[in-house]
Amino acid sequence: MEMEEVFKQICERVRSDEHRLAGDQELIAKYGSLFHPSNLNALTREQFKSFLSFKNNKHWWAIHRQGNLITRDMDRLRSALKILLDEKEPIKERLDRLFPRGQPNYIRGLGRAIATPILLVVYPDKYPVYNSKSEAGLKKLGLHPEFWGEGFGERYVKVRGIICDLVERYDMSLLQIDGAFGQLADIDSETGMVEGEEEAEIEGYEIESWQDFGLESHLEEFLVENWEKTSLGKRYSLLEEDGDMTGQQYTTSMGRIDLLAREKKTGDWVVIELKKGRPGSSVVGQLTTYMTWVKRNLTRGEEQVKGVIIAGEADEKLKYAVEAIPGVQLFTYSVKFNLQQVS
Repeated sequence: MEMEEVFKQICERVRSDEHRLAGDQELIAKYGSLFHPSNLNALTREQFKSFLSFKNNKHWWAIHRQGNLITRDMDRLRSALKILLDEKEPIKERLDRLFPRGQPNYIRGLGRAIATPILLVVYPDKYPVYNSKSEAGLKKLGLHPEFWGEGFGERYVKVRGIICDLVERYDMSLLQIDGAFGQLADIDSETGMVEGEEEAEIEGYEIESWQDFGLESHLEEFLVENWEKTSLGKRYSLLEEDGDMTGQQYTTSMGRIDLLAREKKTGDWVVIELKKGRPGSSVVGQLTTYMTWVKRNLTRGEEQVKGVIIAGEADEKLKYAVEAIPGVQLFTYSVKFNLQQVS
């Protein structure tokens, strides 16, 4: 079946879903008011982070990962949101003031995957969401424009026009078509099946140490938030795109890479996996699978692919396994915790 026909059927289902419609109206009523320019001075860290939770927004999965990073400086965040939502200035100029990295108003983590949903809930009839799902959906429909070095503001304006045309064609709201893109993006173009159905089997493993699993789950967030302060951060840059931290839980057809980075000097790719309580053989096998995927799908020219494993401790089996693989390094971490009585 042609992707256009598939998308048409998806749109019909989404448009007739009254439960979804009620949820969309509730989302816009709550967060449209919360993020309205007249209320931004009172916006709290907890309120902002509540919007990032899928439990609350019902549309955008995993954007909560950047919550702590974005809300480090709330005054700076409020100022950036005021720029984003100021209708006195064209949207292109607003976005170009916030992106890319290096702009005075840039906030690490506040990328297109978060900024455009905020635009939508405040102005639900004007600004569509532009994230990895809508991009993938447009590409499957053959409608995603070609870009040749344009800034994010100009790219968003082009995509906005295309999505607004689709909204009119299929008689949907911008929030409804965002949901439809999400479903279309997960469908394999060749098989027509939902992608990722076998992911659990591919990534399946038995947890060897629940203590390590818990620590390393938090370690991932800590590394992202404090990347520049780590020894790895001095040499490598986590992958970012339009302000989004795309290098955290990077999606591949083989599963999700914990962290994906590039070497600052050479541009070589670096796959970083946290052991997360897995047996050494499992994490090494997963790492090499991801390294091969990156080599086949992301590298250009002479770019190399390296690997890093981070574990709470390194047993002999893990050391031997890593030593046998060129370009792979093993790091351990330690956690210091003290209790001090207050006199």
